[in-house]
Amino acid sequence: MTPSVPGLRVLLRIRIAPGREAEFEQLWRDHAETVRGFPANHGQQLLRLSGEEGTYTVLTDWTDEPSFRAFERSAEQQAYLRRLWPMRAGGEMQLLEPLHELSPARTAGPRPRHPETTTSRRTG
Repeated sequence: MTPSVPGLRVLLRIRIAPGREAEFEQLWRDHAETVRGFPANHGQQLLRLSGEEGTYTVLTDWTDEPSFRAFERSAEQQAYLRRLWPMRAGGEMQLLEPLHELSPARTAGPRPRHPETTTSRRTG
């Protein structure tokens, strides 16, 4: 598998207790630096459900499931979880196998104009 397509994507949906959102976001940012140090980690994102305070999705990419499971058992992850659990109101985790990746389209020239934005000049 190429580095741009990891062998495992982990999707964690998490609900944080009301009033603890900022604390959770800071905890996640601090821990994200630790996660970056694991060679099997290929990136991570923290997303918040639009319009719904306290509902987050964490996406992380890993070389493979055994590498992710080893990370889960690490002292660093266990320390993070001990701090996270009291602020959680619920959640679920899914392990996803990436199959295909499509990069953004590239255009060679300027973007075409929309008809409503073009002007025509009358002569005569």
